[in-house]
Amino acid sequence: MFGSGFFRARLVRRMISTVAALLAFLGGVLVLVGSIGAGALVGLFGILLGLGALLGAWWIYRGGRALLFPRARLSFAGFLTTAAGVILFILGSGLDALLVIAGGVLSWVATVL
Repeated sequence: MFGSGFFRARLVRRMISTVAALLAFLGGVLVLVGSIGAGALVGLFGILLGLGALLGAWWIYRGGRALLFPRARLSFAGFLTTAAGVILFILGSGLDALLVIAGGVLSWVATVL
């Protein structure tokens, strides 16, 4: 009777964090693919930020499933992913960066639950 609210919030947090991780993963992969054909310096920086987005996606996924301190994990992963996405957007990655930013923001939304 008392545990139903806990499990419902946990289920919703898991679903939102899974969608956030998929968005960040897709954006990170697209950034990596796009950075291969870019110049030396911008390509290398894009590859590093793409790997940061993939790492953030992994942390979002693991943080959404955690029993111990899921909010702290999702907050940190969301911050890292959003920061990488904003830098990618400034560099001109476009839709790829917006997907990474959306994943980070959804991670923060999952933190509220």
